[in-house]
Amino acid sequence: MTDALTLQWTPRHGPPRKLVFESQPNTEYPWARIEFERRDAQWREVGIEYLPELTVHLSDNPETDQLPRQPIGGDDDE
Repeated sequence: MTDALTLQWTPRHGPPRKLVFESQPNTEYPWARIEFERRDAQWREVGIEYLPELTVHLSDNPETDQLPRQPIGGDDDE
């Protein structure tokens, strides 16, 4: 199973968009940020960036609301 966080929105002008933050276990950059745009009833990838870490704040307390810097799991953990 792949760990992923997806943010999707429709801008005021332009097609719907989404960002997918997907774990990349056992790699130099453990997260990928993949950007998609909705065109012709399909999601099309328009960009990708590999990230050394990812922090998501879900509230005003960054100490308790974070994803791990390294994805949990992967082939070595099974």
